[in-house]
Amino acid sequence: MKFEPKSSATIIGSFPHREAGKACDLIFNSLRDIPTWPQLPRRNFSEDMNNQFSKNLPCFYIDEQNKKSGFNTAGDIAGELERFYAKIIEDDVEYFGLDDKHSAGFPCYINELGIRGGGEFAALKGQITGPLTLGLMTDVTDGKYALYKPDLFDAIVKNCVMNARWQIRKLKEFSDTVIIFFDEPSLSIIGSGYYSVDRNLVINAFDEIIRGIKAEGGLAGTHCCGNADWDQLLDPGLDLDIINFDATDNIIFDKFINSKNLISYIENKKAIAWGVVPTVEDKLEKATVETVKANYDAVISRLAKRGVSKETIFNQSLLTPSCGTGTLTEPQSEKVMLLLKELALK
Repeated sequence: MKFEPKSSATIIGSFPHREAGKACDLIFNSLRDIPTWPQLPRRNFSEDMNNQFSKNLPCFYIDEQNKKSGFNTAGDIAGELERFYAKIIEDDVEYFGLDDKHSAGFPCYINELGIRGGGEFAALKGQITGPLTLGLMTDVTDGKYALYKPDLFDAIVKNCVMNARWQIRKLKEFSDTVIIFFDEPSLSIIGSGYYSVDRNLVINAFDEIIRGIKAEGGLAGTHCCGNADWDQLLDPGLDLDIINFDATDNIIFDKFINSKNLISYIENKKAIAWGVVPTVEDKLEKATVETVKANYDAVISRLAKRGVSKETIFNQSLLTPSCGTGTLTEPQSEKVMLLLKELALK
């Protein structure tokens, strides 16, 4: 599916609100093109970005009182794995869906789409937490990351695929164009020297998720607010439709804009989601729609110097905040959304 967003605006997902309705109202009042459902990590610990998507994983546990979660393989791991893979073999997509406890923003989003209809929007967006980030949850039995346990990591990847497919099916009821981001704030650890990460293992996991999204007729995107090996993500073999990054960070921006695969990625009609609205407090405090617009214009001009027309860049771009707003206050989150709304109108 080819997608030409024409600098439409969308968001990452997390909000500081505790009331789903309030967050949904903010989203639909701010985004005329590509709304998404709000993730509400302050509502309860079950809505943490890891816990939200992990309830069906084998040996997963959550201690809401002490704000701890992860894996515990000391029990019946064989039985847990059998239960999980039986659902995979049955292709029981519904089993892997979101529920009100873990994702109060999703039913609110669906209800609003039912009232409005999806036809007024260019696309609808959902999101999951990516497998690398989920893979950094630990097993309490030995303190090892799930990333280093083949059975658990494979289950994580398949769980990501199934939840993404479930979201696409729900959103396809309202729009033919559905985008699913897998959010990967942990991508910056690859090559950092602090973790030993098999790049091929991660890329193969991404590929499995992307294929699952596309099999349901969705568009696959990823978000990373840190630095990453952008050339690997921009590689045509991975077939990502959208890449989102923090364009307010000069170091990250310089590395991204100079990626050798960037031009061919755009020429292949893929999209870049520029995180030009700051979500870091000190940057946000100083930001105005004029400064954000100037930053986006500079982004287009700099990329155009590499031989891509400004029209092409504009057409193959989306506008987003640099990250989610879940760590901000509600007024700060509202400012981010106002800046994004005004930027998209200019």
